[in-house]
Amino acid sequence: MPDGLHLNIGFIGLGNMGSSLAAGLLDSGAISPENTVVANRGPSKVASFVERFPGVTVAESNVKAAEGRDVLFVAVRSDQMLGVLREISSARQDGHVVVVNGALPLAVLEGVCKAPISKLIPSVTMERGRGVSLVSHGRSVSRSQALSLEKVLARASKVMVVQEGGLDAATDLTSCGPALMAEMMRQFAEAGVRQGMGRKEAWEMVLETMQGTALALSSGETVASLKEKVATKGGITEQGLLVLEDELPAIFDLLFARTMAKQAEVRMRLLKEVGP
Repeated sequence: MPDGLHLNIGFIGLGNMGSSLAAGLLDSGAISPENTVVANRGPSKVASFVERFPGVTVAESNVKAAEGRDVLFVAVRSDQMLGVLREISSARQDGHVVVVNGALPLAVLEGVCKAPISKLIPSVTMERGRGVSLVSHGRSVSRSQALSLEKVLARASKVMVVQEGGLDAATDLTSCGPALMAEMMRQFAEAGVRQGMGRKEAWEMVLETMQGTALALSSGETVASLKEKVATKGGITEQGLLVLEDELPAIFDLLFARTMAKQAEVRMRLLKEVGP
């Protein structure tokens, strides 16, 4: 099983997710610029990406980006995915196609592209060397291909292999997570602003506290033990926790209901495009 530095890697799509994925893997040393080819509809993003990572080759088309690649990451919008997979199907043989999108079932993707396919749901935080990469492998993906992909991704993220049926919910917790957590932090800081604090000061307090809390929890502290240390019986923090324990379950249940419904809507629309 070759390591990432010896794999021929391709990327189609350098939008927010595609560029974060590619940059995270290159910055971490998981893959080599000299063995990496990229293709993107907009030339400006490609130009800035290649300037940042000298040695990366720009392909003149999606088909050229797919040819001869051991692993090809396809990171385009849901409404573009089927067209791109059909376009590159003639160029694929034994290479491993990694679809950076959870909308369509693996069986459908394999039927369209005629190649071993895995689905990958990364996080934009991969560019910082952190975050979770959710992976679900199709039936035609060999064990060697699966392990090789997971090894590459592990250099820039925590890899979690999940059953395809669990991807939607897991996506909320991981790939959607940075935006959702950032908004929760912003709202917390804004509550402080409404109490008379300066916006910059309130944000710095929340950001530093969040970072310290994450470090404590990642080093073995539990939520229960951290709450016990901070919230004394009958104290101020206890009152705040009671509010969150009462109100947050319903809010997060609504969040999941809305996002899962949207995922189902997108999936149904795309399946209609596939046809019988």
